[in-house]
Amino acid sequence: MKPTTRQGQIEHILQQLSHQELKDFVLDKALQDSDFRDTLLICFADLLGSEEPAEPKYQQMLADMMQRHVNVDGYVHSASANSLTTAVHNLLDVARKATTPTRETLDLCLAVISSLLPKLAEKMEDPEEHIYSLMNTSCTILWECYSVLPPERQQALFDRILQEYTKPLYLDLDLDSHLLALLKDWAKHDNKRQSVCLHQLEKWLKTLKQDHWRKHYLLEQTNTLLTYWKT
Repeated sequence: MKPTTRQGQIEHILQQLSHQELKDFVLDKALQDSDFRDTLLICFADLLGSEEPAEPKYQQMLADMMQRHVNVDGYVHSASANSLTTAVHNLLDVARKATTPTRETLDLCLAVISSLLPKLAEKMEDPEEHIYSLMNTSCTILWECYSVLPPERQQALFDRILQEYTKPLYLDLDLDSHLLALLKDWAKHDNKRQSVCLHQLEKWLKTLKQDHWRKHYLLEQTNTLLTYWKT
């Protein structure tokens, strides 16, 4: 009896294929389908044996993905935005799998946050708030990865997120709260980290003397941090 489910049909086909036929199919598919290729490169990145940081590679990958969706004026209209952000979410879903090397997961998320999202904010129509969804997903994955990292890599990730948080563009795009949520959690039992976070908020407050709304917002953020750390 032939299988009727999609998974069963795929398994049946794979059993019938020779190793060379499967290899030829994967190679041809990867060369023709950019989304499939990107997924393959993330899943099996460790086989490439490189010790170099993967973030620049993912920055270029994401830039290429965006370029495939821009119009002649260099903008991503709402219809294309759905397709582009769905493709990025698919990559993040792959990065989130337990089989994906943690280093690759971190570097992809950091590339999305630091490289792709600022470009999308400048060049993409976003009535459905795809940018905030991508930011939320990326930060959630970073939070999930943090607990399995050794202490030195935890510190490196904290420092990197703090570095991003200090950039004004995240405050301008209302994305800063996602980064601060990570810093707040990772500094809960570390007085030195708490001091660093509060110092950055103090710097923001000093630069926003005439912006009363944002000043009030940052004061609320500061109070939220202090309350959380005291509990």
